[in-house]
Amino acid sequence: MGCRMRPLGIFAWFGYELPLTESFRRIRAAGFDQVLLWWGEYEGELPLLEQPEAARRLGLAVENAHAPFDGCNSLWLPGEAGDAYVRRLITCVEGCAAAGVPALVVHLTDEAAPPACCPLGGERIRRVVEAAEDKGVRLAFENLRHAPHLLAVLNACPSPAAGFCYDSGHHHIACREQPFLERYGGRLTALHLHDNDGKRDLHHLPLDGSLNWDALAAELAATGYSGGISLEVQAFTGYEERMTADEYLARAYRAAEAVRNKMD
Repeated sequence: MGCRMRPLGIFAWFGYELPLTESFRRIRAAGFDQVLLWWGEYEGELPLLEQPEAARRLGLAVENAHAPFDGCNSLWLPGEAGDAYVRRLITCVEGCAAAGVPALVVHLTDEAAPPACCPLGGERIRRVVEAAEDKGVRLAFENLRHAPHLLAVLNACPSPAAGFCYDSGHHHIACREQPFLERYGGRLTALHLHDNDGKRDLHHLPLDGSLNWDALAAELAATGYSGGISLEVQAFTGYEERMTADEYLARAYRAAEAVRNKMD
């Protein structure tokens, strides 16, 4: 990477009962360069469209936002619910474009037993991709517990607006046989880095679980990805009772820095 350091980021809703603007302030004070937002039904004290600018005023870039995933299984089923979810995603795309958020992370399935992958779901997703192309927003489809839906969408949508969000914690507990980074590393748009015990989706800090970070860092570096090192971690999974928000963020920063050092 030469002398340019990869920016470090963290999910805005990392835990602790804090107003969003206070979370932004503490995240920046801990040394992070950018933040990931939730673009869904829960807004906190700031309307969604105001959140990116509030973060920027405090010196944080906004790397991406996460679309709500409640109801995403309906994408793969006949009926109005699936069409309504498409409209919801398109609204998210339009909101991100209006607020200057460059990418939107999208789940294609939810829970342990989603509906089967089908052409109807692919047709619906293509409508969202077309909206993203029109608005200049890049979608980042995330690896979850099941691979077929993600593989089908990424294989069927070669558009530059259809990218990939690599989630390290999900990959550590599901679909380990899938070479996601080898196959889609060239389309990597977002990272959700977190750790776990290989069984539960704990969203622990990197290096606090059983994931092999040396191997993963090498895989990530091999993709040529030049974006930020971004943590999607949650303090309520065993940290909140042991440390303050500032202590947690300091530890999170050190973890992100360690991953960056391994990659670079």
